[in-house]
Amino acid sequence: MPENGGEMAVPSISDGPESMIVTTLGMFIIDENQYPESWNRKTEHNIVGGGGPYAIVGARIIAGAKYGTRVSGIIDKGSDFPDSVQNQLSSWQSGIVFREDPTRLTTRGINKYDENDIRHFEYKTPKKRIEVEDILEFPVLRSSKCFHLICSIDRCDSIISLLNEKLDHKPVYIYEPLPDDCVAENFEKLTKLLPKVHIFTPNLDEACALSGVKELPSTTNGLQEVSSRFKKYLKLDNSGTILRCGALGCYIHTLEDYRILLPAYHTDQNKVIDVTGGGNSFCGGCIAGFFLSGGNWLIAGISGNLASGCVIERLGMPGKDAESEEWNGLTLSERIDVYFKNNSDLLQSSDRSSFSWI
Repeated sequence: MPENGGEMAVPSISDGPESMIVTTLGMFIIDENQYPESWNRKTEHNIVGGGGPYAIVGARIIAGAKYGTRVSGIIDKGSDFPDSVQNQLSSWQSGIVFREDPTRLTTRGINKYDENDIRHFEYKTPKKRIEVEDILEFPVLRSSKCFHLICSIDRCDSIISLLNEKLDHKPVYIYEPLPDDCVAENFEKLTKLLPKVHIFTPNLDEACALSGVKELPSTTNGLQEVSSRFKKYLKLDNSGTILRCGALGCYIHTLEDYRILLPAYHTDQNKVIDVTGGGNSFCGGCIAGFFLSGGNWLIAGISGNLASGCVIERLGMPGKDAESEEWNGLTLSERIDVYFKNNSDLLQSSDRSSFSWI
């Protein structure tokens, strides 16, 4: 079994500064958090949210200063778009495409928390999805080497088919399924999509629901059993499944049968403040690390863990220092050092050198 899961002939990163590395088709939402009166906590407004921005920030953290401007997605700005949100998104120094439409309101949502700390989401204004036609509208986006997809199984199939038809290159796809789509009745439909996907990454609950596993596994053997149910349908060279397992970390199982459980970044769960967006940012970090390492699965998994570990340290998006590459007070290089120190029994110094772009 290869040390890092094998490498693939990924598209070149030297196609010019205008060429995007990662583009997400995830939506942008401005969130409002409402809490029960007993919590004695004020409603929070203008929180950057949605699967798209979380994937962008995850990829941006991993891409670093050198490739940060080559991480992108579309942010639709309505007539009510706040300056504070614009300033926060601009501070990332990424390749975000801002699209303005003064005839509509920005997509907004409300997170209502109940007494049991369960979050209930509803849209406050009409949502605006990102379609393939939107990507094709911007040459800088259609050049992207990798695409992050978070949508239904049917829609993912349609998006990949259309992008493959319209683009003059073959992108790398990472697919994050929607929770509501993850039911056993959809498994057969998923098996027809998996041959078109490079990285399939459900969380553990979603993977079990899709594959009909009743009890969540907590051992590597159990995780292997779940991931094996998807592996047999993967067809693309060096494709694989990554189960996002929360505090356990992530479990990688590739077509070439590379398997590894990578611990989460945070060993102390007291440092985890809000897990919202952790999965989306994992996907962004994972696909960025996968691409920049030339298809190295170990680096992809570590990158996902580092990105999500950063995002869940605070409510909303991580804070980036204006003058440096510090995110929530630490650089990516420093986070890599922490991770390798905490997992020295699993990782080698040669693995650390695979983060060659940092």
